[in-house]
Amino acid sequence: MKINKIKINSYGKLHEKEINLKDGINIIYGKNEAGKSTLLKFIINTFYGISKNKRGKEYSDFEKYKPWIGEEFSGKIEYELNNKNKYEVYRDFKKKNPKIFNQNMEDISKEFNIDKTKGNQFFYEQTNIDEELFLSTLIVGQTETKLRKTRTKYASSKNSKFNWHRK
Repeated sequence: MKINKIKINSYGKLHEKEINLKDGINIIYGKNEAGKSTLLKFIINTFYGISKNKRGKEYSDFEKYKPWIGEEFSGKIEYELNNKNKYEVYRDFKKKNPKIFNQNMEDISKEFNIDKTKGNQFFYEQTNIDEELFLSTLIVGQTETKLRKTRTKYASSKNSKFNWHRK
């Protein structure tokens, strides 16, 4: 599975942001409070839904990531599965279920099961990857890795498979 494009209308501090990802490893970097973790939560909440439940936290994700600017609490992700089928998921976070479109831009949202608590299960049904597995294998958070100087030099060379995106 590969994410090709992320378009955020408004989500937390992020407003009207678009990121085109390339083949290989894409590294999102920037200063503290630039929105890197917010971008990660956008991806997760777009694929798996956003919780209005606090789950022991001070604020639910729904409350925490309400837009700072504007009213439109939404965005979309274009992605490709291993079988080369391409999809776009558009999520209005004020609504429970997203809209899923195939590569012909046909709405296929109703082809997937809807769980009463979790909402549309499209991403799990397409990939067999639940949120926990997604977080532990496909995403590397800022506290989970360190890139040494020698690796940084290699990673930034023209021939590497690393793609850098500054936030």
